[in-house]
Amino acid sequence: MRKFKFFCTLICVLFFGKIFSQNIPEPDFSSRPYVLAADNTLKNLERVEAQGEVKIAGVGKFDMFYTVFQPKSDVRFSKGALPMFIIKIEGNLDPADVISISIAKVKKDRRKFQLSSYKIGQARDISDTYLKLEFKKIKESIFEIILPDGIKPGEYAFMPIEATDNQNNSTNKVKLMCFAID
Repeated sequence: MRKFKFFCTLICVLFFGKIFSQNIPEPDFSSRPYVLAADNTLKNLERVEAQGEVKIAGVGKFDMFYTVFQPKSDVRFSKGALPMFIIKIEGNLDPADVISISIAKVKKDRRKFQLSSYKIGQARDISDTYLKLEFKKIKESIFEIILPDGIKPGEYAFMPIEATDNQNNSTNKVKLMCFAID
C-alpha cells in the first residue's frame, strides 16, 4: 500500500510539474531576465544604461565599475516575498556563462557595480560583490534563476557576462537589469 501511495504521489508531482512548466510564458528576448508575476505574466526589471568608470585608488591600484546615475531601483521586492526570475537562453549555452548578478555600492546619487580590481597588475578578489546563482531548467531554453539563500537587502543588477569581459567597449556603456530587496 505504501508503494502504491508513493507511486501515485510521484505521478502527480511529475504530471503537475509538467503542466506548471508549460504555463510559463515565453520571454520576448533571450539573455534578459524577467520576473514571473502572480498573474502568470512576465514583467520587466528596471532596465538602465550604465556608464563604465575607472577609479584610481592609489599607486598601481584601480577599480572598474559600471555606474547607474540613480541611487535606487524603482523595482523593489520584499526579502520575505522574492519573485521567480526567468531567463531564456538560446542555443546550448550554460546560463551561468551568460549572466551574473552583482550587489551595488550605493553612493548619494548613484549605484556602482564593480567589475574588477587590480593592484600593480594583479587581479584582486571581488567575489563578495557577486552572488552565486543557480539555474533550473523549466522547459526548452527557459530557466529559473535561483538566488542564494540568505540574500541580503540591497540594490542588485543582472549583468551580461560578455559586457564584463569586453573591456574594449567603444561606448563604455551597457544595459543592466536592476532590482532591489528591502
